Amino acid sequence: MVEHAEQDDELGSESIKAIAESVGVKDLNGDCTAYLAKQALLQARTILRDALKYKLMTHSVELTTDHMERANKRPVPIYASTGQKPRKYCMATSRGREIYGAQDEEVDLDTILSAPPPKVPQDVQVKVHWLTIEGSTPTIPDNPPMEDDKLVIDAPVVSIDNVEAVNSVAPHEISREQQLYFKELTTKCISNEKQVRDEAVHSLSTDPGLAAVLPRLTVFIIEGIRVGLGDCKMYYIQYMLEMLDNLLQNKAIRLEKFLHDIIPSVISCMVCTQICGRPLEQDHWSVRGFASRILAGLVRSHNLGTNQIQSRVIKMLHHALDKQNSGLVSTFGVLAGLCELGSLTISTIVLPEIRNIYRRVELKCATSQDPIDRHAKERIKELLVRKCAHVVQEHLPELLSVDDYEQKFGDIGREMFYKVMRPTSHMPMMK
Repeated sequence: MVEHAEQDDELGSESIKAIAESVGVKDLNGDCTAYLAKQALLQARTILRDALKYKLMTHSVELTTDHMERANKRPVPIYASTGQKPRKYCMATSRGREIYGAQDEEVDLDTILSAPPPKVPQDVQVKVHWLTIEGSTPTIPDNPPMEDDKLVIDAPVVSIDNVEAVNSVAPHEISREQQLYFKELTTKCISNEKQVRDEAVHSLSTDPGLAAVLPRLTVFIIEGIRVGLGDCKMYYIQYMLEMLDNLLQNKAIRLEKFLHDIIPSVISCMVCTQICGRPLEQDHWSVRGFASRILAGLVRSHNLGTNQIQSRVIKMLHHALDKQNSGLVSTFGVLAGLCELGSLTISTIVLPEIRNIYRRVELKCATSQDPIDRHAKERIKELLVRKCAHVVQEHLPELLSVDDYEQKFGDIGREMFYKVMRPTSHMPMMK
């Protein structure tokens, strides 16, 4: 049997009570302390995340108290830092040279020695519990809940002598058997035989033992997308997207640690100017739409209040949509991604700009000699009408005629009107 110790990253009720008593608040009940602990942890994570952003923006090597103060947005300095007060300097002479140094205030030691000592801080609490007992995870509140009350049996422990790295880029080591499994799995996922490829790709959505090779699988998918985009091999990009889609459906694994690499690769499949060798003959529009649906699935399944993935992805796509020099193919990919993120995104981002978007598309198509731009214009028009019709019907019921739609949406208003009114135009008349 193996015993593990795990340190709780949340504030305990005793810490909250001690902090409350230090500011004069007493007799807090259990629900109040639990709520305060949750809110304090959320605020601490938010301040730390903002401080790391300030560190990156200022190109600092280490995280300092100045970054914490700016993230905290409080005028009161913390951790004995200087805060917003300007530093004072004084001049001193040394061997005929003028030296300027910080002027420190004189401190009365008697005042410090006579002051009462501060309270002893709370000690770190470590709680020990069993994670695994003879290959089974006990169902106790300290362990994560199991899906469908089924206990997942861990893989057998592999001896260190049988472990060797696949390459130096790998984030961790795996056993020889896992290396062979990874090689066979990836080979079948890109096989030319459809039945073999479908079986291997489908196993990604059901196999609970992929956690050990998941870092290598994500690297394989990301590098495969990069190679496919560079060589304009659309079929290879589609293979990688199918693997990623099935990984997203697997409930036994989590992709949070790899989202910073996965999301940019998926967005590249949506907005890249050319992903195939013959764009007029090959259906690359469906591949872009497939990538947009995968992006929406990643956002819906991993969006939290702390990481704010949805707002960051929407901001990125909205910024790309506002670019005047972007191609129509890239505009189609951006609109497909925004429309797949839900009705709220369409009503707040797409609908207010649909008139200007389509006007810019028509102007770009009129000044371009590339036949792919004319094809992209029709695809954008069909996408906007198909995705926005039900949102217009729900959020803009005051639009009743063709003139109202044309005044609101411009040249695309007539098609939008017919799309919205089509369900009601074929209803039988009441006698």
